[in-house]
Amino acid sequence: MTHASLTDPVIDLDRLAEIADLDLFSEQAKATLDQFARRAAERFDLPIGLVTIVLNDAQFLAGTHGVTGWIAEAEGTPVEWSFCVTSVRTRQVYVVPDARIDEVQRDNPLVTIDGIGSYAGAPLITSRGHVLGNTCVIGATARDFTPEEIGELQRLADEVVAEIETTRLSARAAAGSPARRS
Repeated sequence: MTHASLTDPVIDLDRLAEIADLDLFSEQAKATLDQFARRAAERFDLPIGLVTIVLNDAQFLAGTHGVTGWIAEAEGTPVEWSFCVTSVRTRQVYVVPDARIDEVQRDNPLVTIDGIGSYAGAPLITSRGHVLGNTCVIGATARDFTPEEIGELQRLADEVVAEIETTRLSARAAAGSPARRS
């Protein structure tokens, strides 16, 4: 592990290498991850569901439901605006019941310009121990999340990781390549 990776997991080279090793940017991956994003939004009755991948300088929206405008066109946001980056750094679920009054997020352009009112995200932690990003839901108004809902969101995030890792192993088997071990 490098010195930089000890100070900020976002720029950890092993984590970024794992992201590069996964099939997260293909049309097939997008279709699958869009389904997970839709399930999350529908389950929480919120307009937006996402599966995000936090890169070193941007947040990529690998799966989306309900995203429109410039964010949809860009397929992401700058990492410094990312709510999901918090989970990459803490390895924990991150919940913001009312973004407009939240000490950390209230001045975030995603709140002040794009209207995020509430957020809940569960980390995508791989079997290698890296946090890729989050499965998250976003609302336009303030909203509390129950412990049961947070548990359900984490279970959904775990399902996303299981699907991603199964796809990686299937692709390797089809190509005749041995699975990389850490």
